[in-house]
Amino acid sequence: MTNQSRPEQSHPFPPTRPDISITESTDKINQIDCLELRWWFAIPQLGNHTMWASYEADTLELSSVTDMVATAPARIHQVDCVEIQVNEWSAWKDWPIEFAPGFIYGSIEQDETRWIAVINRKEGAKVFYTFLDEGFEDDWGKCELKLYDDGRYRLQADGSYKITDGKGLGAGVYDITIGENKFCCLRVLDPHPSVPEGGELVEAYVERGGRTVFFRRYDGRFYRGTDLLQKYPTNARIAINGVVYVHCDCTGKPHDTISNTSLAVHL
Repeated sequence: MTNQSRPEQSHPFPPTRPDISITESTDKINQIDCLELRWWFAIPQLGNHTMWASYEADTLELSSVTDMVATAPARIHQVDCVEIQVNEWSAWKDWPIEFAPGFIYGSIEQDETRWIAVINRKEGAKVFYTFLDEGFEDDWGKCELKLYDDGRYRLQADGSYKITDGKGLGAGVYDITIGENKFCCLRVLDPHPSVPEGGELVEAYVERGGRTVFFRRYDGRFYRGTDLLQKYPTNARIAINGVVYVHCDCTGKPHDTISNTSLAVHL
């Protein structure tokens, strides 16, 4: 599959990641309503236009941009939803992009946003994958609208976390500055619940309006069959219930993701 290239001027992101600072905030955020299809950041409402960029965590160079536009209503398996067109640009000329171009389908329901279907690519062919197919809910699934911090993550003296009986994904309130723009955000920690070696972990910063402005993916230290702590000794890490997660994603590299919201771009 060939890479889909897009001209640099078609997106607002600088070629080098802007300076980012994250500090604990004295402000309070009790709850946020987040309409995004997490963690792809688009909102399944007609006309919504969302862009996000990934930067190499070590060199800070721009590596990819994803452009998502909610273009049309749709109905799949008797469920009303919204079609979102996805286009991606990548600086990696040899990296296959699954959605290039492609479509995803989602809906906003009473208490959650819901992935309905995706058009994926497999061996060069388009594959329609819906919520009725085996494994879809595990891969995509549903996202509760409300993000909140009820003390689920209890910070320990050594900087690690213990999980309590809380149900919220919130893990404190932080002021995050990206370039010249500052946001007060709920920090969200969203681990894979059923993988003994840790699986995947999301660390996201969601501003009061429900938009994700900064995002990082982590993998459990031994999740991909190698010691990621040994491979990336200087990478950010998070320890939860004794499991160490290392800043790294399924590409085998660590990336920092910034949305158009963080750059104060209104599309």
